[in-house]
Amino acid sequence: MRRRGLRARLGRLFAIQLAVIGIAIVVGIHLTQLIVEDLLTRQALTREADHFWGLHAADPATPLPNTANMRGFLSTPGGAEESLPAGLADLAPGFRQVQDDGQARLVHVSERDGLRLTLVFDSDQVSDLAFYFGILPLSVVLLLMYALLFVAYRWSRAALSPVIRLARRLEAVDFTRAGGVHLDLSGLRESADAEVGTMIDALDSFTARLDAAVERERVFTRDAGHELRTPVAVLKASLDLLERERRRPDHERKALARMRTTAEKMESLLETLLLLARVEGEPARGETTAVDLVVAEEVAALAPLAKDRGNRVQVSVAAVPVVDAPAQVVRIVVGNLLRNALSFTGDGEIRIHVHTNGIAVEDTGIGMTARDLDNAFEPFYRADAARRRTDGHGLGLAIVRRIARQYGWNIRARSRSGEGTTVEVDFT
Repeated sequence: MRRRGLRARLGRLFAIQLAVIGIAIVVGIHLTQLIVEDLLTRQALTREADHFWGLHAADPATPLPNTANMRGFLSTPGGAEESLPAGLADLAPGFRQVQDDGQARLVHVSERDGLRLTLVFDSDQVSDLAFYFGILPLSVVLLLMYALLFVAYRWSRAALSPVIRLARRLEAVDFTRAGGVHLDLSGLRESADAEVGTMIDALDSFTARLDAAVERERVFTRDAGHELRTPVAVLKASLDLLERERRRPDHERKALARMRTTAEKMESLLETLLLLARVEGEPARGETTAVDLVVAEEVAALAPLAKDRGNRVQVSVAAVPVVDAPAQVVRIVVGNLLRNALSFTGDGEIRIHVHTNGIAVEDTGIGMTARDLDNAFEPFYRADAARRRTDGHGLGLAIVRRIARQYGWNIRARSRSGEGTTVEVDFT
């Protein structure tokens, strides 16, 4: 699953901040309206009624409250005053919201000493005050915060832009490319800040050291292989001279045979190391090879090994694929797959299928466990069962995978322990 980028995460962060701030402002507006219209207004009416009753107790002729926003009416419970608006005479003590001539009124009714005081307050005036002194300022603050967050988001994107461009440049780099890692970050240096510049310098240093390490490994493998060829050749020539003596005892002949086998295995290992060093270079192109012909050649060349192991080799050709690669490269791939199948199969059958896209080599050998299959293409890896059956070096499948990667071929394997293994190579 692809991870979210910095830009997406930054946008999500600011979106969450905008949502939280918006909710907070809306809640603040609602609370402001509630406090101003309900709590403060009701508290003011309650105090006004208490104040009137205090004055009325001292002087019954105290005039009723009468302001631009509030009027008072005094009556007896169950009775009515002529000027009292209709529908207010039967209200119980407490607060009520009523509509009068299309306007909202807040009514406070209180009773004391057999009298009823009705205070009618114009709520629309309070709503206007709440809007101009509460809702409007908070709305302006909300818009201002949105604007500031947008500016901060743009600045943050600008600050992260070099990092994002660097990540995209690294994403486009093929670190498996033969011939070293080519990482060109020169275009980012001009717009990079101090931190990104430090990352670019570190990456340049890392890729330089990586290329140098790969080159040292390749040169060492090549030079070591060439240097070791001479003593192996001398050893084989000396064995040829020693084996010419016909009158040697059997134990000496057996010892020479073991030495011959060891020398040949060492020579095979050296050739493999040299091949591993060569395939790290650019793939050779411009030469086409018919896969079916190479398969026939390798089957004939490995016929003695198949006979020694008691195996039968069957080849089925459904099509004749032609690949853009030298015959030697295709021969190495086919030969290693066939040799690997023969080595781990005894008294069994190896089936080679040549089809439109490539080949499949299927055997009835010892097979591999899931763990062995995961490591089968690693250099020098050999399963425990394989160690008991053959004394190879564990490089056959590793070479095939390296060549396949170099030429862009697809390789896959499936296997079951005790039942056999199938390795497929698609040249498309």
